[in-house]
Amino acid sequence: MASDDRQQPQQLNTGGGAFVRGNVHTGGGDFVGKDSVKSVVHGSVGHLSVGTTGAGAAGSSDDVSVAGFQKALADFVEQLQRAELSPRLKRSVVEDVETVTSQTQEDEPDTDLIIHKVDSISQLLGRMAGTVTSLTGLAEVAHQLVGWATQLFR
Repeated sequence: MASDDRQQPQQLNTGGGAFVRGNVHTGGGDFVGKDSVKSVVHGSVGHLSVGTTGAGAAGSSDDVSVAGFQKALADFVEQLQRAELSPRLKRSVVEDVETVTSQTQEDEPDTDLIIHKVDSISQLLGRMAGTVTSLTGLAEVAHQLVGWATQLFR
């Protein structure tokens, strides 16, 4: 008797999330399996402010521009150096910020890379702020950087 190569259907409860059997190739974009949460900044670019209020800085406020964003990144790195993080983790985040800064200086910046890097930094610090309360302000600044990057580079 020949065996049936077809598998019997199985019950699978993902709780509303996606199920993918095999690989997913997004071509560099996002794969969203259930919920996607993104920062949205309301208002025009000219009315947004770049500053580091609440995170131990002087609270500078410039219109969002590439130069203002670069200044905010530099301020962020200064705050990061004072944060309670391991030297290896600090170095990794600084490297990501340097990549973002370098991309913002390009004639044709890789906008997806910029947004991915600042979002990754924001998510990392956001998760860590739950256990290291001194990172709360830095996580908030990183979250703001995501909004500004999205506004500037999308």
